[in-house]
Amino acid sequence: MKPSCRAALLGLLVVAAAAHAQVPHRSLLLIARPGLPDPNFRETVVLAVHSEGAETTGVIINRPTNRSLADLLPSKRFETFTDPIFFGGPVAPQGLFALFESPKYSGPAVPMMPGIYLAVLPDSVDALLSKPPAKIRFFSGYSGWAPGQLQAELDRGDWYVVDAEAKTIFQQDTSRLWQDMLARARAVRASAAPLLTSSAR
Repeated sequence: MKPSCRAALLGLLVVAAAAHAQVPHRSLLLIARPGLPDPNFRETVVLAVHSEGAETTGVIINRPTNRSLADLLPSKRFETFTDPIFFGGPVAPQGLFALFESPKYSGPAVPMMPGIYLAVLPDSVDALLSKPPAKIRFFSGYSGWAPGQLQAELDRGDWYVVDAEAKTIFQQDTSRLWQDMLARARAVRASAAPLLTSSAR
């Protein structure tokens, strides 16, 4: 494993440990403002979990690629995994991560919101491949912000912020998700700072 990838995974596990330790955290949907110059995040919707004073971790949920696991790993084991792999973000882009829904999960994963987890370790992803839950989506790479970095981007006006909802996460057709979420965010006039500083619900 490359040092940069190892460091990224360790950072994710720190987030997971904080969440399991009941450090207050909040699940968010970050909606890129129109004209955001960063090509990695232009017209994206990011499911993120934020802990005050800690890193923010997430995955882009509306960037499907044109490849699936069945394409990349042509064997009988993977032939049923025909849904597209999503581009989750620019951090550890060679890594494979899995966002999935489970009423109970005790393995090493980042709790993104109640009942939804992000598996980050190869062994955890492999176990999910062997026995996939009903709702699962695979990502290459993820999105991450150092402490204070996301707040600086919010202060600059790069993102709209709304509370995350489970029904949004696994939409099959994401072609209009950014436009729909942008309209929702504008309608509710979401205020970024209170969302990041208020206690978790």
